[in-house]
Amino acid sequence: MTLERHPGEWTYDAEAGAAYVYLRGPIVDGGVAETVEVEGAMVNLDLDEDGRVIGIEIIGRWPDVCEAGSGEGCP
Repeated sequence: MTLERHPGEWTYDAEAGAAYVYLRGPIVDGGVAETVEVEGAMVNLDLDEDGRVIGIEIIGRWPDVCEAGSGEGCP
């Protein structure tokens, strides 16, 4: 299997507890034609007008560094 590398970007909103992965670069206003909720998961897929996935929203708080057990940044 050969994996292709594509540039991507992601953001995380700690207040909302949600991350967003941009698969094809920034999304212009009106660029999302449809949002599909994935049943049984806290994930939404944003599609362009051709039905291609252009972004993924992941809803859920990320563990704190201390909670993750790395010890870095802990008091």
